[in-house]
Amino acid sequence: MTYFQRLVRPVIVPFFVGCFLSPSIVLAESDCQVSVITDAEMLVRLALACNAGQQAIGERLAAQRYRAQSVGQLDDPKLMLGVAPQTFGEDRFDDGYIVELRQPLPWPGVLSLRGKAADAQSDVWLARQSQGQVRLASGVRLAYAQWQYHRKLLSINQRHRALWQEFIAVVRAKYGSGTSNKSAVLQATHEHHLLLQEAIELKANIERDASKLRRLANLPTTTNFTMDSDLPLTRLPTGAFDAWLSVLDRQPAMRGLNAQKRQKNSELALAEKNRYPNFSAMARYNSLWMNDEQRWVIGVSFNLPFDFGKRSNREDSLHAEKNALRWEQQDLRVQLREQLMQAHSFWQQAIDVHRLYENDLLPLAEESLTTARDEYRSGSGDFLSLLTGQRQLLATERKTQMALRDQYAHFAGLTASAGLVQMTEWNEKWSETRNTPPKNDGLDQGVNTHE
Repeated sequence: MTYFQRLVRPVIVPFFVGCFLSPSIVLAESDCQVSVITDAEMLVRLALACNAGQQAIGERLAAQRYRAQSVGQLDDPKLMLGVAPQTFGEDRFDDGYIVELRQPLPWPGVLSLRGKAADAQSDVWLARQSQGQVRLASGVRLAYAQWQYHRKLLSINQRHRALWQEFIAVVRAKYGSGTSNKSAVLQATHEHHLLLQEAIELKANIERDASKLRRLANLPTTTNFTMDSDLPLTRLPTGAFDAWLSVLDRQPAMRGLNAQKRQKNSELALAEKNRYPNFSAMARYNSLWMNDEQRWVIGVSFNLPFDFGKRSNREDSLHAEKNALRWEQQDLRVQLREQLMQAHSFWQQAIDVHRLYENDLLPLAEESLTTARDEYRSGSGDFLSLLTGQRQLLATERKTQMALRDQYAHFAGLTASAGLVQMTEWNEKWSETRNTPPKNDGLDQGVNTHE
């Protein structure tokens, strides 16, 4: 299995986006019924807005935000109604009943802490949404690279089929003149048929690639893709890579862990306040009392917060979870750093390989085939040299396109590792990163992010 095949498999470790992420755009369902896609980045934008999985995450984020708005309110008041049934219909007594209204009053600061915990949970979902957007954008670009790669292979295949038709005519002419043997004619025909088989497979691959693109972007089956046949060359602004290494704490996975840590801090503070009594204000009217002055009663009730280990164990559990998040932050920071460095290394390797094929190997293969063809026509060369030259050129052209595909694919991985969704954000977001110092956000700086 090649590296690219491993790269395009379903992503297990999420890619990351931080403060770089543009706000997601939610479109109406009718706006996703696009008939023609003319640009790869247009396809990414549609996927971000129309992908059903992303919309589901957006709805869960909205649901959590609604919950966060409700937890900062007082608990519902409680109304109690009681009657003395034996007083009904009794002439000696008035009808007896009791009405009580009770309002729980939390300890000062509890409602604020509940709201902070709920807001932190909303930030966790926001980080998940950001990770999903980066993962989706990267997946679309990888599928697009594979689609363009197969299209380019089909174009190469068509050229070589035409080339073999030309060669077959030359070989048959030489066979008719007695200067070549029948095996050369059969071998030339066989090579042409192999290319016909490959063309069938490539057309099927292109259809499957288009199907994957439609699935990722939630597009109808009638959508056509008319993007340019060439993958764009990729470039990185000077100094951007070092700048991104210095702001790893802005990645959404880090922000998600930081939000979880804020939530644990609020829960821990709530657990500590749980050691204090909870009060309830009460007003009661009891008609069973003979004197009117005794019928109205107001007061306060509260619990007796005996520990018996349950509160201290709860606090110890929260402390342990908070420490676990701190260690996870340190581990994740190293992962993000090394993932970004590896993505940059793979991308640079693909650039160097593509440049080698484009500048040296491809011209050499073309010249070798031209020389072998001219020598074969003139009679100074044999068919084996012609066959070897054609196969060498075909293999070199395929590997040239593979290197270009890998360059684009690794650039998509680098984009995701740097926390970007749209490639057009590179210059703008890099300038923001370079000119704005990173925020601490309460993260533990246990690992040097500038290594």
